[in-house]
Amino acid sequence: MLPSAIAASSAEPPQGVAAFVQDHHLTRYSVALVDLNSDNRPEALIYAMSTADRGPANLCGSGGCDLYVLSLTATGYRQVTDISITRPPIRVLPTITYGWHDLGVLVSGGGIISGYEARLRFDGHSYPSNPTVSPATRLKGPVGKQVIGEMPPIPAIPGYR
Repeated sequence: MLPSAIAASSAEPPQGVAAFVQDHHLTRYSVALVDLNSDNRPEALIYAMSTADRGPANLCGSGGCDLYVLSLTATGYRQVTDISITRPPIRVLPTITYGWHDLGVLVSGGGIISGYEARLRFDGHSYPSNPTVSPATRLKGPVGKQVIGEMPPIPAIPGYR
């Protein structure tokens, strides 16, 4: 059974995630809270598209943007993984590896001509940091529950490429 997700806009990050957003100077992002490891505490998925200090140049490229996975601890959220070059939709898959739900992300751009969805499996410590190489695998089609949807294009910022 797939866990339920709570989505939040970048206008008001959920309590506990605000410190991470502030520490990383995120200005454009999307957050989904979902219990990935069945501990009855929500993990946070943060799709980060830009920061106050350098815009999208440091988080996004032609292949996509960074996806952070945070786990709730007794003292707040800790970073589990920073997954580069991802694109929405971000999905929580019904399959579980090492007690955590697998994630699905779109892989396209950056030289990939035909986009596809990739499965990211938890390895006991983190998720793969790059969905284009092993151990990430291709999915045959969209599966799972979408927790972060399609994003509008990132506007061009003068001085950034």
